[in-house]
Amino acid sequence: MVLRLLIAALVVANIGYWLWSRGASTESADREPQRLSQQIRPQLLELRRTPSATPPPASPASAAGSATPAPAPSAPTP
Repeated sequence: MVLRLLIAALVVANIGYWLWSRGASTESADREPQRLSQQIRPQLLELRRTPSATPPPASPASAAGSATPAPAPSAPTP
């Protein structure tokens, strides 16, 4: 019975902390107004999507090195 009450109290404390950390119990707007006031010309910020990147072509040195597998280690002889 005591263990159930302890677990229930911990669950309630976890939910309370989660709500508090997300700002549900306080003002959620303008959490950091000093940062907003420090922005310099934020209207110039533009987000762009980059085209899907193609993998770079393999260089001759890396292609030649990967074409031949490394030799398998030999077992030590007693």
